Amino acid sequence: MTTDKQYIGQRIIDACLRENVCELISKGEIVAAIPPALNRHWPDAMPAAWLKVSHFSQRVIYVPVTASQYMQTWRAVSDTWLSHKLTNKNDTPLYQQGYQAWLTELAADLPSESNALFLDYIAEADCAVSHRALCRQAFNARKEALSVPLSTMKDWHKSMLFSDQVASYLDHPYYPTARAKVGFDSQAMTLFAPEFAAQFELYWLAISKELVTLTSSVPECWPSMTEVGLDESLTDTHCLFPLHPLTALSLDVLPEGVLLAPQSALTVQASLSVRTLAVVNTPGVHIKVPLLMATLGAKNIRSIKPSTLYDGHWFERTLTALAQRDDVLGESIEHVDEQHGGHLGDHKLFAYIVRRYPPTMQDKQLVPVAALASVMPDGRLYLVHLADRYYQGHWDVWFSQYLQLMLKVHLRLWLKYGIALESNQQNAILAYHQDSRLSLVMKDNDSARLLLSRYQASLSKAEALEHDAAQLIDRRIIVNDDQALAQMFTTITLQLDIAAIIEAIAEAGMAPAWQLYRQLRDCLIDQLASLQAQGIETDYARNYLLNQPMLPVKYLLCSGSLLSKAQSGATDVNKFYGQSAPNFLRASREQSQLEQHDEDVLTLGEAVV
Repeated sequence: MTTDKQYIGQRIIDACLRENVCELISKGEIVAAIPPALNRHWPDAMPAAWLKVSHFSQRVIYVPVTASQYMQTWRAVSDTWLSHKLTNKNDTPLYQQGYQAWLTELAADLPSESNALFLDYIAEADCAVSHRALCRQAFNARKEALSVPLSTMKDWHKSMLFSDQVASYLDHPYYPTARAKVGFDSQAMTLFAPEFAAQFELYWLAISKELVTLTSSVPECWPSMTEVGLDESLTDTHCLFPLHPLTALSLDVLPEGVLLAPQSALTVQASLSVRTLAVVNTPGVHIKVPLLMATLGAKNIRSIKPSTLYDGHWFERTLTALAQRDDVLGESIEHVDEQHGGHLGDHKLFAYIVRRYPPTMQDKQLVPVAALASVMPDGRLYLVHLADRYYQGHWDVWFSQYLQLMLKVHLRLWLKYGIALESNQQNAILAYHQDSRLSLVMKDNDSARLLLSRYQASLSKAEALEHDAAQLIDRRIIVNDDQALAQMFTTITLQLDIAAIIEAIAEAGMAPAWQLYRQLRDCLIDQLASLQAQGIETDYARNYLLNQPMLPVKYLLCSGSLLSKAQSGATDVNKFYGQSAPNFLRASREQSQLEQHDEDVLTLGEAVV
């Protein structure tokens, strides 16, 4: 049985191969066998291939690998390898195992700054091991509650939080130590992590009204000054800002004009994002607060940059307006209300965003894409449970609808309106209708990409004026060509939201992966043809997605942990790409051609007989 350390170790080696860390793939060599003299030092089963890495000083390493067409050309088969020094022929080759030895091995030849980043990452890996064990404990302790039939869940909000909890038990498909909530100890995990579904109360700051900006009126559920232990007279001069209990512990000295209220108030429960908290007694209101915790890399501290309040609200208003004028989008998407937020200047720890789920969303079951591939206590994927609830058990019917919905929405936004959304597994919310229809609920779109020329050309002058992109604060959102949009569509919609689900379905033995990828390819071609028939240019997307041998992949490990910003050159750690993912759409075509050839041969054989 694989231990937590072995599991995390293999994921780290895999990610290093996928992201060509230390030029492992570009300078390495795939060989069929290791030198015979080394065979006796390898105690495990012999793999079909080895990655021989000989460009490190004074040593060569042999990593057991297997060929892959999903996200990378070669994958690790375990967390073990051989390391052989070249300087002394009498040295015994070392059988190496584990992420600590692996990261130390890779860091040995690096400059001191890079070396430190690799060795620092060991602590994040240790955290991932610890938190994975806690996650498994939480899952085992809640098996009975997780086994409740979905048909018995009548409360839409509790059902949504249930789906978030289900999603929290599944690792991120690609970032190897995503299980780590860096900054959380075991007690914080049990109190504040979605895996444990605990409820707690928010802390509150009273901040002088002269210092803060509120984008609209606070929700009705906001506590009063007296409810947080402050004098009611402060209502005239101060505003209450929500504060996560863990963030409160880190605030040793508060800025002038800021008071920490002596009492907590407003019971909340963590959603999948950990820092976005659902108000228990006011269903439909979620509050996003800064949290001194890092996920998906040491650089990803979960603070709130005030500009995201405005950019996120801009995309909410723009996407809502597009859905009102575009029938295809109108029947497919709806955006949560993100108009309210507050901030204290540019302070990233004194800001918050409120999300409201309107009544039109409250008659549906809302499920993040991140939950679909979670394995439930009965061993089946959560998506199968949902298919039982809404599709009479026909998961293939659901899958067909899912492909059409995701491709129809995101290809249309890209090719007609010049918009690519970072609608990852956490932010892409499926709305299951009682009549077995699917639609998308959108949120948290402050990191999108916008091709200004196409966006402006798609609107009337009045619409362009009302939704003027000049209002966007983060100018990284504006791009000059299709490449940035294609990269985001590929790495988010295709790889995270679709391919990762396909791989889970295939791993569960429900259908061959190549068959599902062929279905994806056919659906993509159909959607492009439909757009082309409407007069929308599709040649760039068709060539980019269907003809390239390699597609972009996010280099999350490099940008988030192993490389400094100076080394990577990435202006955004979540948008650092390499062109190294095998194009599974091309592979599905080749598999289909091979299958057709086999059928033709069989038919010919029958004719001869």
